[in-house]
Amino acid sequence: MRVSKALFLAAPFALMAFLAGSYLVRWLGVMIAGVILIVVLFGLEIQSDYVPRRKRNLISGKNELERLTSVVKRARKGKMAREIIAEEIRGIYALLSDEYTYFDLKSNPNEALRLLYSEGDFYENLKKALEIVEADLNEDRRGA
Repeated sequence: MRVSKALFLAAPFALMAFLAGSYLVRWLGVMIAGVILIVVLFGLEIQSDYVPRRKRNLISGKNELERLTSVVKRARKGKMAREIIAEEIRGIYALLSDEYTYFDLKSNPNEALRLLYSEGDFYENLKKALEIVEADLNEDRRGA
């Protein structure tokens, strides 16, 4: 449908290029018809999917909670997802505590991280580790 509209748009200029008496008018008709056809045909070939900025944020797919639940589900069997969770816990301690740094926790893990890496049911270990983190955070709030 678009091509036929382009042909109808360029047809008068193409006819002018063949039927006009003056040499200058013929070349103007050829140039205008050529520009119209180039714009339309390249427009059909180059169909870019432009997404406005305000809609780009809506396409993200999963929200933060869904991403987190998928990481926790994968952590039951996968080592990489467990490491992501451990890094988040290290980040919490490094950010909120003066006595821990990120690299110290990596080389010498605290109680919550040791419990997370221990054998047994991962979900139970994660629950206990998060309870320890919560207790440590509450102690920091009371002490401050």
